[in-house]
Amino acid sequence: MSSTSRQKRTRPNRALAALAVTLLGASTLAACGADGQAATGDGDGPEVVASTTVYADIARQVAGDNATVESVISDPTADPHSFEASPADAAAVAAADLVVYNGAGYDGFVDQALGNAGDVPVVRAVDEYSRVTGGAVGAHEHGEDGEDGDHAAHDGHDHGAVDGPDGHDGHDHGAGENEHVWFSFPTVAAVAERVAEELAALDADNADEYRANAREFADALAPLDDELDAIHDRGHFPYAQTEQVGAHLFEAAHLTDLTPRGFLSSVEDDTDPSAADLAALLDLLAERRVAFLAFNSQTETSVTARVRDAAEEADVVVVDLTETLPEGADYLGWMTGIVEQLSGALADATPADDGGH
Repeated sequence: MSSTSRQKRTRPNRALAALAVTLLGASTLAACGADGQAATGDGDGPEVVASTTVYADIARQVAGDNATVESVISDPTADPHSFEASPADAAAVAAADLVVYNGAGYDGFVDQALGNAGDVPVVRAVDEYSRVTGGAVGAHEHGEDGEDGDHAAHDGHDHGAVDGPDGHDGHDHGAGENEHVWFSFPTVAAVAERVAEELAALDADNADEYRANAREFADALAPLDDELDAIHDRGHFPYAQTEQVGAHLFEAAHLTDLTPRGFLSSVEDDTDPSAADLAALLDLLAERRVAFLAFNSQTETSVTARVRDAAEEADVVVVDLTETLPEGADYLGWMTGIVEQLSGALADATPADDGGH
């Protein structure tokens, strides 16, 4: 599973996987691609399986036409946290030449499939996050505050305080142990680089092309990083969020999260927030103390819908986020749109007074 050189894998397990899929009445893994079409590739090169369309698209940018890339999750409305892989999905993971996924329990169905497979090379995004940032993202287990990282200021950037209920005073702009690492551009560039190296080991004839594609992908991310730096240069802007999906992106821009910690913890644990936490968040929006609300539309609940309604009633900009690619989008276009939303929301905003940080 490391990036050490290897010859093209023999595929005795692929025949077994194909047989398993046939017996299960499925001819292939449900498909891939942000456009909903079959994966590119001539079928003779390496076969890559990704957990979500996000990682499939990143891998596809590197693979070009030299490898086939498929995504286990192809439905743009599916929630990877709760996704249950079919036996056919698990067989496809086990038969892949390379598996690309998030890790840290986010797409745990991949770990389960790999546990029943042989030595399948992998690129795990949380490992690349740790390598490029020095931080760590552990496997998430729902629990009480303190058991899995309770949304406190994990990175040490605790900037001031805001009145909040239940002892959750204070705010930060750190992403902490957030497993949604595809919102970290340095991480995504590192994932592309690692995919290139793994594909080069599998398919030496096209190694130079894989590496060139990865560099081109990283170069395309650079303007987005520049835009986040420009936001940072203007100061620390306050925001609220319904879930910590985009926190790595907001941390890169050094934005300041005013969301009550108890609200975020309850969403993470799939429980209803306390009345005090919900009221505190609604007050933030009604009083326009934040520049925007980051809203995860893919996991909308009656509570988060109420929060969004409050933002719209107060004319607070809502920045829509999802956990998989919107239909018809690719990663770069998707992230460009989010950064443009962010810049627009902050165009006339006032930075927070965070003590001069």
